This record gives sequence, C-alpha cells and structure tokens, in this order.
Amino acid sequence: MYLRRTSLILSATLFLQSGISFTQALPEPISLALVGGRLIDGYGGRPLENSVILVSGDNITAIGKVGQLPVPPEARIIDTNGMTILPGLWESHGHLFHIGEADPNRFQKRFDQQIPEIMASVAKVTLSAGVTAVREFCTTCAATSEGWSSPLFEQQRELRGKIDRSELPGPRLYFSGPILSQATHSNHRDNLFQVGTVAEARRATEQLIAMGVDNIFAGAEQWQPDLLKAITEAAHAVNMGVDAEARDIKTLKTVLEAGVDRVHVFFTADALADYSDTELRLLVRGFNPIASGPSANILRGPWVLSTLAMRQTYVDVLGFPEILDHPKFRSMFSLELYRDLRSGWRNPQEIPWGLGAAQRVGTVKKKLKSFIEAGGREQLVAATDAGAPLNFHSPIPKQLRYLVEAGLTPMEAIQSATLRPAQMQGVLDRLGTVSIGKLADLIVVDGDPLQEIEILQYGVVHVIRGGEVFK
Repeated sequence: MYLRRTSLILSATLFLQSGISFTQALPEPISLALVGGRLIDGYGGRPLENSVILVSGDNITAIGKVGQLPVPPEARIIDTNGMTILPGLWESHGHLFHIGEADPNRFQKRFDQQIPEIMASVAKVTLSAGVTAVREFCTTCAATSEGWSSPLFEQQRELRGKIDRSELPGPRLYFSGPILSQATHSNHRDNLFQVGTVAEARRATEQLIAMGVDNIFAGAEQWQPDLLKAITEAAHAVNMGVDAEARDIKTLKTVLEAGVDRVHVFFTADALADYSDTELRLLVRGFNPIASGPSANILRGPWVLSTLAMRQTYVDVLGFPEILDHPKFRSMFSLELYRDLRSGWRNPQEIPWGLGAAQRVGTVKKKLKSFIEAGGREQLVAATDAGAPLNFHSPIPKQLRYLVEAGLTPMEAIQSATLRPAQMQGVLDRLGTVSIGKLADLIVVDGDPLQEIEILQYGVVHVIRGGEVFK
C-alpha cells in the first residue's frame, strides 16, 4: 500500500512539473496550440508571459509556458509571440436585426422578409470584431408577435442553431425574446406580452421561460411595483435573471425594490440629470445585496449596463460623416437595403436619438466616474445597444475605451466584457475566462491592451470560438 501511494505521488509530481494538470493524464488529441504570447486570462491577475494554450476540440486542455508545457506535434500552431491572448469579448445589450438604420420601426416593417440574411450578416461581422457572445434584446419582438409566438424570436433561435452547428459564423447567442411591457388604457393589451395584473405578469414570465428564453426583459417604463415584483419572483424561481431599463431615478428605485438583476441605460438615457451621493450609493448597494443567485455580485447591487457607445456614435458620425460611405455596408447587405440605409442617413443630425449628443456624452462620463468612485466599478458590464441608429456593429471595443476614460483600469474594462458578463449570465463555469476545462473562446490582439485599450478596436488578429479559428 505504501509503495502504491508513493508511486501515485511521484506520478502526480511528474505531471505537475511538465505543466499538465493531473486530471489531464489521458487528454483528447490536441487540435490547436497558441504559443508564445502574453495571456490575460480575465481574472485580473498578472498576465502570463510566453504562454502556451492547448485546445482539444472546443475546450481548453492545458495552460503553461514555453519550454515547460510541450506542444504535441499534431496540433495546429498559432504563433502569438509579441501579441496578447484574451477571452472572447461579450456584447451584453445588442440587437441582431438592427444595423444602425435611422428609423428602426419603419426598417423592421419594410425588410421583415430579409430578417435571416440580415442577422446572419451581423453575426459574422460581430464575431470578426472579437465578440464571441451576444446578449440579444428583442425590443421589437412584441410588435410583430401574435399570442405567444414570435416569428423574429423563432428566426433568432434558428440562427443560433446554425451557428452552434458551425453552419454559419457567429457569436454565442443569449436571447430575451419578446419584451414584457405594462398594459395601460392606451395600448389596450393588444397582445399577451403586455400585462396589467399580478397574475398576468407571473403567467407571462412563465410563458417566456417555457418558450426557451435565456433572460427576461422588462420594458422601459414606470412599472407598478407589484407587477414588476411578480415578474422577478417568477424568473428567480428558476434561477433566471431579469433585465430592465431605468431611464430616471424614480424608475430606478422601483426597479431595485422589485429585485431586478440588471439595470440598462440608466446613465445614458437620463444623461442631463444629476444624482446625489445617496442615490449613487443606492445603485451601488441596491436594497437587498446578496451573495448568490442571478443578481449576485459580491454583496452589491444590480449589474449596471451603461450603453454610452449609443450616444457617442452620433458625435463620431457628425465629426466624421465619411464613415457612412464605407464599402462594408454595400458588402454586408442587399442593394435595396443599402440604398435605404443611405437614404435614411442623408441628414444624420436630424435623427432624434442624437439630439444634444455631445453634451449628453460629457455628462454621462462624469456620472459614470462618480459611480465608479462610489464603489460601482465591479458592477459595470460592457454594453452598447449595438444596432441602434448609427451604432454600427460591433462597438464593444470602443465602449471599453469609454469605460477607461470614465475611470476603470484597462484590466477592469476587459473584465467588463469577459468575466463579468459570463458571471452575470450564469455561465462562468464555461465562459468568461481562459481556464482549463472551459470553452476555447479566445481572441489574439497585436499589442498590449493594458497599455493601449484601443488595440481591441484595431488590432484583433485571430478570433477563436469553441476551438474553431474564424479569423
């Protein structure tokens, strides 16, 4: 017995010295090896220089250093010397069917027959930018739905299936499905996504869960507290998170009291209002900070998704209108669709969402800075409202630069698009960091984003999703 135990200890020691974990004594054949670069794994610690990352199929099998972790001869080798490897980025509030058109409502009605082609094109462009996961918010699904079925939602799920089967390139997709809204006398509850009683709110949420959504999305309005509370309770009963927009401080308080897990567009929508220290602390801590469940964040308040890029894009386009002539738009879409886009962009300064954008952007950055200084840096999750008017896919790398300007460190900004969204979505066991056993969603950039966060916008060299090299 003593000899057997000694032999096991010796074997484990040899495996550890070789750079391979003891659980990898009989690994699958190594299909891919990234060799030589600096690894930022997403956890926030010191990067690993001269790294080696081995991938088997769609999973990361081993992580080590050059000269310590041997690279099997059968592996496809990607030379990452002089470059940085990171987890794939997340877009935590995007729209697959919107592409920066000037009038979203008119656009969806006119081009509803081209929905699958448009979404497939957006998915491809998004992945090429280094975004390997998208949380899609179908804010227009309710307008096109009948009863409890939504053609757009079904088309989104079909696209996800094709991406997951490697029939089309694209990121991992997480859907909210049809938006829930509060029924009023003016909208007459013309479909079942509009709820007017507690029973309807609970039943609607349960129906959405049965449809297979990944998140529940409550609309941007001043909710009756009991209705919103019924929605969060039904979602939390199956450990599903609830997202909601809060466009002013009154709405925010209702959202927090109801137990909503993720607050969207708060700073961006209410850009010209100011908040007291007490109100900022409320957002940082919430009403009932917890340590487990879909809203968990180290005993803090809700996750905060400030879509600053959606405002900044108007400033950018007005300063550089030449971007509207970029040939990428002609190559992405049909000629009919392209001409419609250009027609809508004829006078970008007239698009309603962009009015006062420069002043709003400055105010948003100041308020984000105050929120960060009040303790909210660990709650910020990168999100952009990608696809909104003039907000072309994919603006996530630019959003990280804005978050750094507001006060996050470059490492924290990277975590806002890697570690935190995976934790928020409840998939940190599979995604969000470069770790042994997780899915191999990786990007390689030509430079050091800890010194120049802009590298993520211009320097993506390789994009790997589930071990498959797309770029």
